[in-house]
Amino acid sequence: MFPLTSIPSIIKFYLFYPSFFAVIIFPGLIFTTLILLLTIWFERKAAARIQMRIGPLYVSKRTGGILQLVADALRIVFSEIIIPNGVNPTLYVLAPVLPIAFSFIPMVLIPFSSIPQSGSILSIYYHDFYDPEIGQGVMVGYFVQYNMILALAVLAVIPIFILLQAWATNNRFAILGAVRESLLSVSYDVLIVMAVVAVALEYHTLDMAKVVSSGIPGIIANPLAALVFFVGMIMGTGRFPFDIVEADTELVLGPATEYSGFLFVLAMGGGYIATFAYSFIFADLFLGGWAPLSGLPGALLTSIKAIIVLWFSVFLRGVYGRYRLDQALRGSWKYLLPVAFASILLGLVVGWLWIR
Repeated sequence: MFPLTSIPSIIKFYLFYPSFFAVIIFPGLIFTTLILLLTIWFERKAAARIQMRIGPLYVSKRTGGILQLVADALRIVFSEIIIPNGVNPTLYVLAPVLPIAFSFIPMVLIPFSSIPQSGSILSIYYHDFYDPEIGQGVMVGYFVQYNMILALAVLAVIPIFILLQAWATNNRFAILGAVRESLLSVSYDVLIVMAVVAVALEYHTLDMAKVVSSGIPGIIANPLAALVFFVGMIMGTGRFPFDIVEADTELVLGPATEYSGFLFVLAMGGGYIATFAYSFIFADLFLGGWAPLSGLPGALLTSIKAIIVLWFSVFLRGVYGRYRLDQALRGSWKYLLPVAFASILLGLVVGWLWIR
């Protein structure tokens, strides 16, 4: 007979299995959903405080404005889903799901912490998630030694689904927003890839865990790459001053114009999740990741750094106006591209002289 006393041990074993725990619980799906709700609240309150917007400052003031967020969320989620005439209903419903799914997939590949051989609840998985590059286990959903470039490759696919989403609505404003997305994607993908190439040359690896284990944060070793990556990140995720794809004062809501109810939440949520995924990559590559901690405390430290990057990127809404499309493209190709080349050169020099 199966001993009932072993059930808690079995639950504990599978609950903390990194491919489940890191992907679904922390800092994966559940934690990410809660953080994104708090991020929307923070974005509203910060912009209201800076720009003296009366509504977000004083509505449900005793609870810090949380009730307004809950009310808006309930209103949008339970609104009627309207499918326009003349569209393919299956494609129309499926299109917003794909960008949000591909925004989350990179979280499976990003290492959140190292696993010590003993002394941690995760230590029993030390050998299952052993990283030969650093000689330790890593807390990651699916371990790949080339996680740095693979996570970015998945994020780079998202604009294709944004185009599909706009095309599925058969709305000219949505398609115009998607065309803007395609123009920007050429610009920011080049910048981000060049920044990552600079880091890879500097640390002689494509494994984010090895960059963290070197003990030298990338923002110190190569500040130019950090600057290029951050600007490319906020450009790619449509944060201010690059909120050009949606541009609600010009295009209504860009690719999400026709969506309502829960489909609207999915259409708009992908950008926030992609920003959070980029923030984790930024925390690992440029802010030292989980160092000097390990195990669950290390994952908490990585998450705190990623949240700071995420909240700083949404804070920009309060202090910047929106660039025009031509201004953003000119800034990318004329000013940031030379900086990106300089970051690669700096990476080569520092990697040869300092980092072994």
